[in-house]
Amino acid sequence: MNRKQALEIVESVDSLATITKHLIKCKNRNLAKITKRNTWQYHAQRILDWIENGMPAETPFSIFSPKGNKKLPFYAFSSLAIADCPGRGDCVSFCYSLKAWRYPAAFFRQLQNSLLIRYRREIITATFKAIPENKTVRLFVDGDFQSVDSLHYFMGLCKTRPDLSVYGYSKSWHEFVALDQTGFDWPKNYLTNASSGSRWQNTGIANAFLSLPVVRGSFDAVLVDSEFIRLRSYQGKDKPRSIDYRKAVSNRLRETKAKTFPCPGNCGDCLPQGRHACGDRSFAGVSIGIGVH
Repeated sequence: MNRKQALEIVESVDSLATITKHLIKCKNRNLAKITKRNTWQYHAQRILDWIENGMPAETPFSIFSPKGNKKLPFYAFSSLAIADCPGRGDCVSFCYSLKAWRYPAAFFRQLQNSLLIRYRREIITATFKAIPENKTVRLFVDGDFQSVDSLHYFMGLCKTRPDLSVYGYSKSWHEFVALDQTGFDWPKNYLTNASSGSRWQNTGIANAFLSLPVVRGSFDAVLVDSEFIRLRSYQGKDKPRSIDYRKAVSNRLRETKAKTFPCPGNCGDCLPQGRHACGDRSFAGVSIGIGVH
């Protein structure tokens, strides 16, 4: 399935009838592949069956992915980029989520969760409450808070599990500010980062968002020379990104930021004792950066 076909599904996420039509079209492109795992047809059929069965609690994909990896060893929740990104701006040109759409399972997991947000939030609630105690949860990896109502819902979830440490990145700055203006009491166990590329960059909304108690600071994607991007990859299973790459990111950040920290790549151990800067309140006001790639 190409990018245009994927976008047709993304842009129809608010209509189950239209989504169903696109899924049928996707699986019919090559019926011989329906039984072959990890094909577009295989996963389209799985999601289609789930929708036609009334979207039961037994979902085709995990909702909060518990597997993790060396880079992100936390429970993680994703939904569809663009469809759930009301604050998107320049970030569309470098969004890593769109690159993940070349993998059928990743795309359809995001679609499943976007549908759950809209139609079956009680399933998300039950799954969130079943996360083991004292875990770290990233909310979101792909996607974002698609409305004030959605933001209110997820912040309420965080309050039900004060033992969890929940963090994320957001461009939905307008939604955060709007919810704050209602007098909302923010959860103490949630922290977000102002993700660069928001449509609200350099506006009063940005200033209001950065002043909220649940906002740690900015997470900025910066342009560095291509030679450093080639050096960003992991140099062995347990090693962070190259020193030269991190220096290049830090130098670019310092052109406009007073306090900086180049992301070394491994969320689980970028700080001592298993801490991670993006979810650490001691890094308040620090610009954490990564190279656009």
